Amino acid sequence: MTRCLALLLALFCASAEATRVGLVADLNGRYGSTTYHERVDRAVETLISAHVDAVVCAGDMVAGQSQPRLDADWLDSMWAGFTAAVHEPLSRADIPFLVTAGNHDGSGLPAFGLERERFEVQWQSRRPALEFLPGSEWPRRYAVMMDGVLFLTFDGTVPGKLPPAETRFIERMLTAHSAAASATVVFSHLPMWPFTRGREDDILDDSSLLSMLHRGGVDVYVSGHHHAFYAGTDIAGMVHVSVGALGGNMRPLVGAGKKQPHGYAVLEISDQGIEVQSRVARSFSSPVPASDLPERLSGPLGSLDRLDGAAPLRPVSGVLR
Repeated sequence: MTRCLALLLALFCASAEATRVGLVADLNGRYGSTTYHERVDRAVETLISAHVDAVVCAGDMVAGQSQPRLDADWLDSMWAGFTAAVHEPLSRADIPFLVTAGNHDGSGLPAFGLERERFEVQWQSRRPALEFLPGSEWPRRYAVMMDGVLFLTFDGTVPGKLPPAETRFIERMLTAHSAAASATVVFSHLPMWPFTRGREDDILDDSSLLSMLHRGGVDVYVSGHHHAFYAGTDIAGMVHVSVGALGGNMRPLVGAGKKQPHGYAVLEISDQGIEVQSRVARSFSSPVPASDLPERLSGPLGSLDRLDGAAPLRPVSGVLR
């Protein structure tokens, strides 16, 4: 089925409902910590109460990448703390949890091979009961289809250009599956835009990656690491979402004077388009004030215009097919 046909069927299906996905990132506390701030507990509670269809985590679930190096037992104890605070409550509520590695829990840098190993070991037995697509390599890189929406992730933990193996995986999955999806969401740890002060160089500065996502009709790119919320559209209309941190330090957006509060976001996908809403601690009932979000953010790959309202779904150009 082509994507256009899928969208037409959605338009004529009166009972079709929006897909609502919680977006979380950077939940870890201090290096080596095995416990979580109470706002993480509260965030999980509110996501469960909101009956989201799934939760996507854009990395940094535990506080590794520290000096001196942590051994396997310590790393596993941190993962046990995360499991108790986040994964088990969501599992009991039957909410799928989609993960991607961050620099603190599964960095692609050679020096952090043990952390990467423990990340993979911890998640091997926790694969959510979703439709994983052929060629997926859970939990490092994979693609799933949920309610007709394609969710795709890769290892985006090292700044700069993406390694060829990751690029080939993304292209292969988009070529095979994006045309049949009603929408496509790609998520990884590092953003392609410099969202916050002090992290301007911590991005995937890769114009070929961006072009490939555009050709594949990707609707949303979700990232963490910059510890502040922003949602904006690039020149092709693709939505970029920087997810605020639930743990760790708060950071100000580039050009902003004050740090953002901790929080998460909710992504809503329907035949009407893409909507993104932030939710800030402590009650997670209010958004980041629009006045705190600049109308435009610039970076090496161009500009993002702040998302106000809904963004339309993007067509697949056919170049990848």
